[in-house]
Amino acid sequence: MQFHFLDWIAIGGYLVFALGVGIYLTKRASRSTGDFYLAGRSLTWWVAGTSLVATSFAADTPLVVSGWVRSSGISQNWLWWGAAVGGSLSFVCLAGWWRRLEVTTDAEVIECRYSGSAARFLRGFYGGYHAMVTNTVVLAWVLLAMLKLVRVILNLDDSSLDAWIVGGALVLALSYSFLSGLWGVVMTDLFQFALALFGAVLLAYKSVDALGGLTAARDAFRDLGPQTTDLMPTAINSETGEASPWTAVAWWTQGFGAFLIFTGVQGWLNKNADGGGAGVQRYSACKSEGHARGAALWFHLAHYCLRPWPWIIVGLASMQLVPTGDLSLIASSSGEMVPDYEEAYPRMMAMLLGPGLFGLLCASFLAAFMSTLDTHFNLGSAYLVNDLYRRFMRKEAKPTHYVWVGRFAEILIGILAGLFALSADSISNLFTFSLSLLGGVGPALLMRWFWWRANAWTELSALVTSTMLTMALNLTMFGASADLIDIPYPLSYLIVVGLSLAISLCVTMLTKPVDREHLRAFHDKVLPAGAWGVFGDGSRKRLRPILVGWAGGVALIYGLLFGIGGWVLGNNAWLPFAIAIVGALVLRWSWPRCAIAPTHETIE
Repeated sequence: MQFHFLDWIAIGGYLVFALGVGIYLTKRASRSTGDFYLAGRSLTWWVAGTSLVATSFAADTPLVVSGWVRSSGISQNWLWWGAAVGGSLSFVCLAGWWRRLEVTTDAEVIECRYSGSAARFLRGFYGGYHAMVTNTVVLAWVLLAMLKLVRVILNLDDSSLDAWIVGGALVLALSYSFLSGLWGVVMTDLFQFALALFGAVLLAYKSVDALGGLTAARDAFRDLGPQTTDLMPTAINSETGEASPWTAVAWWTQGFGAFLIFTGVQGWLNKNADGGGAGVQRYSACKSEGHARGAALWFHLAHYCLRPWPWIIVGLASMQLVPTGDLSLIASSSGEMVPDYEEAYPRMMAMLLGPGLFGLLCASFLAAFMSTLDTHFNLGSAYLVNDLYRRFMRKEAKPTHYVWVGRFAEILIGILAGLFALSADSISNLFTFSLSLLGGVGPALLMRWFWWRANAWTELSALVTSTMLTMALNLTMFGASADLIDIPYPLSYLIVVGLSLAISLCVTMLTKPVDREHLRAFHDKVLPAGAWGVFGDGSRKRLRPILVGWAGGVALIYGLLFGIGGWVLGNNAWLPFAIAIVGALVLRWSWPRCAIAPTHETIE
């Protein structure tokens, strides 16, 4: 595909806008770390929520989702759809609790919730770990996705220009994040989300049109078979296309067993179990608790119900329009050369879009790419400055000093992510590796809010166990033989979480509880729910509407997800939509009952 003048105008126009916003907001962001990292705690629900949606919509997501559709069918998306189970707790209660604490990062909560030297160490460790490891892995797969896109768009047959492509992408994303902090991030995110969503819908429309219209496209999708089009996992052998009994391992990694892990374990026991770094930053930046919960609700509805279907449509259409033989080959985790299914999406772009529209979609990918990178640059910098540098190295300095340290921290993080991206091959492998790395910490993250007995050693032991097990179960990523250890995902995730939970519970009961007065200060400020009986029975009463609201939120999200999917595929959609309506009514009933402000309740 050759670029035309109209294509360059579309891309250039977006870049001028993004850089202009960064320059315009530089002065405001430079006043303090509260402005640079939290936008002065003044965001409304729709701004913060849209910014979160844009952040999670990167250049990698359309490639991964459409690639999963080609390789494993629509049901493979339960790998991330399952997270809505636990994510619903964010808008029911957790987002409001984060806003009450008024922290800058999720690492800062460690010293609010726990006491002693273990808490100080854990906060500092989290700050460095999230900034330099987990955050860098996310940035790496986003950079890798952009690299794959550019290779296809420019018809590059080798990797000779990879370093220049990654370097240029980093400079673009750093340019306005460096200048304007979270102010620039959220303001550009609004435009980036609209542009990226429009581009995704445009390509989906063109894909359907290439198949002869919606009716013909639905017929073509049905011809692909239930293995591809069913939203729930089917017991169909991927090689023969026939129903067959699974082996014990295969059942837990490909069929309904995998679905159970995705929804029942990974769906709420994961690294973002209580909000996640980017989510906590947005909730903390909201002007009130209500706006924080509203931001979380809008994010989850848009993230799970609206965005996936354009990518899924393109993935299904690509199976008719892009032969597998036209895709490049990459090495699988076992070392076998397999088709790069993630390449299908950019090939559909090059095939279906003409001058101007092609440039517009490239600009939408650039917007999605930059919206994710700028968030993680800013967030990684916040960890280093707020939880390491200012907390342990230089406690007293002018606000502008910390802002400049944070800016240069973004550059360091960008360099590390770029080096990692240049050495990786598969976005999907990086994604599952990132999930597993901190998956075992998920139970501990929820225990901190719902069980008074949890302490810093609970999280520390879970963190160490989860990291060591993940490294051991992913040795092939580091050059080891596939015969050394071969437990496929998500069965490996179940093992990581199960062992981490068992060890962290044992460690909890063998170590001292948090200092009672320190714990009381946290309890009185947040008013958490659950097993906080040492401070009275109010926590148990607060748990009831939370559980009801949680169920309603899950029904709302999955009802809309299945309803929209049923309409797209030409199936009956009235029942899922009815479930969504019931879920919305239940959530509406519980919403005010889950928002009791600390000043309105007397602690017993």
